[in-house]
Amino acid sequence: MRHVALLPLAAALGCAAAAIPGPAGDSGRAAPRLVAAFEDARDDASGPGGYVPPGDTQFKHGDFDLRRFAVRVDGDDVLFEVTLGADIRVPQDLYRTSGTPADLTNNLYLQNIDVYIDTEPTSPAGHTACVPGRRVAFERGRTWKRAVILTPQPGPARAVTAEALPAAARWMIFPERLQLRGRTLIARVPADQLGGPPSAAWGYSVHVSGATWERNLRAIDRLTGAVEADAFTMPVLPLREAFAFGGAPPGDAFPRVVDVLLPPGLDQREVLGSYQTASGAWARVPFVYARPPGPAPVLVSAPEAPATATPRTPFTVVDVSDAMVTIAGPVKELKPMQLGQVLGPKGEPVARLVVVQVLEKGAVASLVPGGGPISAGARVVFRAMPGPTMGGPAPVNP
Repeated sequence: MRHVALLPLAAALGCAAAAIPGPAGDSGRAAPRLVAAFEDARDDASGPGGYVPPGDTQFKHGDFDLRRFAVRVDGDDVLFEVTLGADIRVPQDLYRTSGTPADLTNNLYLQNIDVYIDTEPTSPAGHTACVPGRRVAFERGRTWKRAVILTPQPGPARAVTAEALPAAARWMIFPERLQLRGRTLIARVPADQLGGPPSAAWGYSVHVSGATWERNLRAIDRLTGAVEADAFTMPVLPLREAFAFGGAPPGDAFPRVVDVLLPPGLDQREVLGSYQTASGAWARVPFVYARPPGPAPVLVSAPEAPATATPRTPFTVVDVSDAMVTIAGPVKELKPMQLGQVLGPKGEPVARLVVVQVLEKGAVASLVPGGGPISAGARVVFRAMPGPTMGGPAPVNP
C-alpha cells in the first residue's frame, strides 16, 4: 500500500523552503516559495509489482524509486523538484550499444521523469496521451494541460514526441540545464510557459521510467509498416538485461513506467497493473491534488455538422489502446488535428477522435473524452478540420 502526504498551499506557505539558487546575479532575492509537496513510498520501483531493475553494474538500488515531488515559485519561474532513492550521478561508462558516447549534458542520465500537470481540473479540455513509449494513460475524465519532461537528451526526445504526437507535443516542455542536488533534480520553467504561476488547485501525475540513449524503432502489427514511437524509454523484457528491466508479462500493453506518484490509499501494483492484455488498453494513472478537485468533468459534445455535409470515405478501427486509436483507410486529404466520428452498428455517432499522426495506410488518433466505448471494426468518418483544442499560445521550450 502506498502512502502520499499532501501539502496544501496554506500549509506550504508556513514552511521554510530550502534555499535554491535563482539565476546568476539574484543572490539577494527571497527563497523560493513552496506551493505543494507530495511524498511517495520507498522501494516500490517495480511497476505493477514484478519488475526487476536492469542488470548492468552502473545501476544502484533506488535509481528509479520516486521519493518526493515538490513545486516551488521563484520569482517568475516555477521549480519542479524530484527526489529519488539514490544519488543522481554521471555513469562511469557513457557507451551502451553503440561505439559513440552518448551526448549527456542535462545532469540526468539513467531516468526519464515525466510531470503531467492539470492546471484546470474543472475543464475536460487538454490531452490524454503520454510521451511515446511509456505505455500508460490517465483516469477517465482527467487531462493534462501542460507537461514537463525531464530526460537525458531533451532535444532528441522532443523531436520524437513531436513527430508522434504533434498536437500534444506543443504543450510539453523539455527543460535543459537541470540543477542537481544529490538525490534531487530541479527543473526551472518560466511560469508563463505553464499558463501562469501554480495554484493549490493544480494536479500532477509524475512517472519514472528508465532512459535509453539510442532511439529504438520497433515494428508493430497494428498497421503494416508501422513502428511504435519511443522517446528513449528503457524496455521491460521477460528476463532482465544489462539495459532493460525484467519481469515483463505477456503481451504489449504492460507499462514501461516503473514508479508513479499516487494519492493516499491507492496500491501501485493495482494501478499499473490495470492494463488490459486482450484489448491493449494501457494502465490508467490518477493525478494527485493538494486540494480535492471534485468529480472529473464531462465533455459536452459540440454540435454536429449539418446533415447535408458529405462524410469522407469511412475508415476502420484496427486497434484501441486506451485513448489512442489506430485506424486503417485511404489517407489522401487526411491531416493531423482532423476531427472524426466513430459510428455504432446502426451508423449512429458513439465517440469522437482527433488525428494525431497520419501513417502510410491509416492514422493514429486520440479519443475525445466523453464518448462511449469503441472496439476494433468500428467505422470512422471525417468531416471538416477542427479548431484548436486549447486556447492561448504554445509554450516555448527553454
